Amino acid sequence: MKINWTDPRIAIYLAAVLIALALIAPLPIGHGGSLESRLKYGLDIEGGSWLQLKLEGAVVELNIDPIKVLEKQFEATSVDKQGDSQYVLAVKGNVTSAMAEKLGYPGAKAVERGGLSKVTITSSPEGVVTNYLKSALQSDVKLVGMAPPQYEIRTNVTRESLNAALAPVGGYVASGQAGFVEGLTPDTVDETKKVLDSKLNRLGLQDIKVRVVGNQFILIDMAGVDVATAQDVVGKPGKFEIRIQTTDNNTEHVTYGDTVVGVDVPRGDQHGMWGVPFTLSDEGAKALQTAAIQYGATKDPKDHELSMYLDKDQIFSAPLALELASSMQKAPMSNLVAEVGTGDPGSLKAKELYIHLREGALPVNVEVIGSGQVTAALGAQFMKQIMIGFIAALLVVAGLIYRRYREKRIVLPMVATSFSEVIMMLGIWALLGWQLDLASIAGIILVIGTGVDHLVIITDELIRGGETGAAASADVASGQRSKTTIVQTAGSDKGLSIRERAAAVAEKASSAKVTTAGPSGKVYITRLSRAFSIILGAAATTAIAMVPLLVMGFGSLTGFALIIIIGVFLGVGIARPAYGRIIGYILAES
Repeated sequence: MKINWTDPRIAIYLAAVLIALALIAPLPIGHGGSLESRLKYGLDIEGGSWLQLKLEGAVVELNIDPIKVLEKQFEATSVDKQGDSQYVLAVKGNVTSAMAEKLGYPGAKAVERGGLSKVTITSSPEGVVTNYLKSALQSDVKLVGMAPPQYEIRTNVTRESLNAALAPVGGYVASGQAGFVEGLTPDTVDETKKVLDSKLNRLGLQDIKVRVVGNQFILIDMAGVDVATAQDVVGKPGKFEIRIQTTDNNTEHVTYGDTVVGVDVPRGDQHGMWGVPFTLSDEGAKALQTAAIQYGATKDPKDHELSMYLDKDQIFSAPLALELASSMQKAPMSNLVAEVGTGDPGSLKAKELYIHLREGALPVNVEVIGSGQVTAALGAQFMKQIMIGFIAALLVVAGLIYRRYREKRIVLPMVATSFSEVIMMLGIWALLGWQLDLASIAGIILVIGTGVDHLVIITDELIRGGETGAAASADVASGQRSKTTIVQTAGSDKGLSIRERAAAVAEKASSAKVTTAGPSGKVYITRLSRAFSIILGAAATTAIAMVPLLVMGFGSLTGFALIIIIGVFLGVGIARPAYGRIIGYILAES
């Protein structure tokens, strides 16, 4: 009986292999039209660089009185707390609402009578402390916990320097280990990782591995990138800030990048002017309007330009458009466009500004504390060793299978099925654009081993039957316990020695004929179902065992676990059902 290649399971298997081959086939996608595969290789194969980043910041608990903070900020003669979130201050001289807003208290009300101003502000005690820390440390500060309040300071700070900043208001860091924890909250670390991931990928460095270690460190592998370029690219993202020109070259803070809630792709107008549309949050729009009115940008835009900074480096500066300035005098404006120039230079600047606006604002500052490089030559040597190991693994598998069955018609389908599973796994890797590193290749080799085990189970079940004689089939040359149907030979072994009986058994085995039901028979289906009940249990166990490594997501172990899980599903879902049909057709001809 010939193999029916239109069998649904076999057809699906062949289609999957062909699609995988198309995905990993070299295409003219390199520079100069050179052929390159869609497969991407990791640092340990292709060469490249690695960086270790330290996130600057700490989570602290403080002993501090908000009333003393307000007395210091406003130079108030008295502070009266009313309710949970309102303070009334008495301040000598004339204090305006704008001055209170500049200190971080929007919506403050100020009334001046007889040389004494009564200022009413609405803020929680934690909000007062947060405003003071922002001003004293020139850093972003977030309230991240209550009872007791915990503050995340997103800059390089020590217990000593923080105590020095709190001393003017009589505050200090709480004692004990919980009072000062170097590092950041998991949410902030994860946010920083996502920003780095997105920025690196947007710069064309696809599938850069960005890994988090603890609450303070990030590791980055950049295959195919030298260490100097890696440091420049990663070190470039930083603190994004919008400032406004006051007098001469002096500027004042308006808002940080976290108020930029939307950025559209760069576009050019009918005059060829390129710009980047972006949207501010209500808080950011209000802060911009307040600053523009306070410093005169709504009435004299040319002398009060709006500037954008990344780690204190200016990346954009331009005056408000006249229409925008007029509108901002009346109400906050959220939807803005940063125009950068015309032609190709303008297009390039717009693209760079778009990246900075969208991904350039890291939540915290980072410090490069370690770096290294794996040369391309070393990567090429790794690749050669991997290929040698892979070929050796296939040859060993083929040799063991032949030693077990002594039948080429079984060896070839097994090896071909194992190899095709590798092809399908590589196709998935290429389709998703993931890097293939040493850990992933180790996972592929492991999948080959478990896959061969499953194929042996299928083969053994299909050739197993009732015995009609004392001898086993020809397939027992490897010592397999099999119940293959044997044609009983004439004669008797009665009275023979153990050695003579063994020789007789071998002679009977050599003349035996393997019989099995065809791939459509009930016996075949029963035996195949029994084999798959074993295989599915083993596959589920393997996949479940890999889940912890996948969830933890630490380093290259993620790729190791992921490729094993994918390989298991491809095997039990596509490759092994097809092998069961193919081997059924082959054994039916025996």
